[in-house]
Amino acid sequence: MANDNLIDKDFLDQLAWNEKMAELGQLAVGMVHELNTPLSVILSAIQLILREEELSPSVKEMVERIEAEAQRLSLFTKGLLSFARREDEAVCEVDVNQVLREVVYFLKYEAQKRPIAVVEDFDFRLPAIAADTNRLKQIFINLIMNAIQAMDWGGSLLLRSFQADEQHISVQIADTGTGISTQSLNHIFEPFFTTKKTGKGTGLGLFITKKLVESFSGTISVESSEGEGTCFTITFPVN
Repeated sequence: MANDNLIDKDFLDQLAWNEKMAELGQLAVGMVHELNTPLSVILSAIQLILREEELSPSVKEMVERIEAEAQRLSLFTKGLLSFARREDEAVCEVDVNQVLREVVYFLKYEAQKRPIAVVEDFDFRLPAIAADTNRLKQIFINLIMNAIQAMDWGGSLLLRSFQADEQHISVQIADTGTGISTQSLNHIFEPFFTTKKTGKGTGLGLFITKKLVESFSGTISVESSEGEGTCFTITFPVN
């Protein structure tokens, strides 16, 4: 009888989880719809401003930073929509190192203003993986931005790629930031869970990141200690 009750509880828990995921999907679609219209207007306006020939270098730099942030938000909304609708991916052979370098360039201003030293340790002999480039960028943007935000007063960010075994490659993103408590580590991939201050995070970033990694048959793990930094390891199968 006790076993029957346990099975019933597990079944009910799974039903509740499925309902929560369905609600989250509906919320994501609504958020994307509300964000995409103003985002399109902002990006169009930015393009018009950047065509002006009389822009001072400082103004141009500021507008380009605004454009980079708007593009990052656009990628985030695409990630939300992909998660919610499980859209078909534009899968192709992707060079992970190249994607990492593009993301670092994209986020260089965020790192420089703290300041944070970015250390690249890439294995350029790595084989390609089968992935959607935009989704892969979203994974790395989410993790690198989290690392940068954990080092408000400066630090070091290590980006490492290596051959995990004959059939897998791995990417590590490690920071020297505030770290994560042992209690929080057990929950960081759950939807709406966040260690950030109110208004600073939605609690969806790592949840979506994990789902995107899994969409490529990959895995993601994390090691962290409070005050000693955090290291995420993402592993992908090779073609």
